[in-house]
Amino acid sequence: MKRADCERPVSEYLNPATPVVSSRTSVQDALRLVASYGFSALPVCDEGRFLGMVREKDLLAMTPSQATTLSRFEINSLLDKVTVGAIMTPPPATVPPDLPLREAAEIMVKSSSDILPVVDQGRLAGLISWVGLLDAALGNCSPLGG
Repeated sequence: MKRADCERPVSEYLNPATPVVSSRTSVQDALRLVASYGFSALPVCDEGRFLGMVREKDLLAMTPSQATTLSRFEINSLLDKVTVGAIMTPPPATVPPDLPLREAAEIMVKSSSDILPVVDQGRLAGLISWVGLLDAALGNCSPLGG
């Protein structure tokens, strides 16, 4: 990555079209979204305010083992009652949209995160991932819309 690219803001490389769930979303619905989009985590927002992230592994931990005696219908009924708000976690770090890519990469390394929520005045602007940073590092990045 060229030095100038390192200083470009994360807002030029974030994914703004990220599906978002509310704290009242059921674990079952969140699992469907994770499966549909192939994401490892989903942002949680209520009334536009960013609250945290729910990770796929946390959602899967809520599902019963194969050894259960519950029927598929009983399992689905239970999963519909458990909400994302009960299992979400605050992210280890968030970044503002104007933060340089280099600094975002440093934060990812220090916080051992593979996804960073980009938050502007308490509202989710999008996510920046290792994939986005690698794309920029390989010189294949073009600003959004370009």
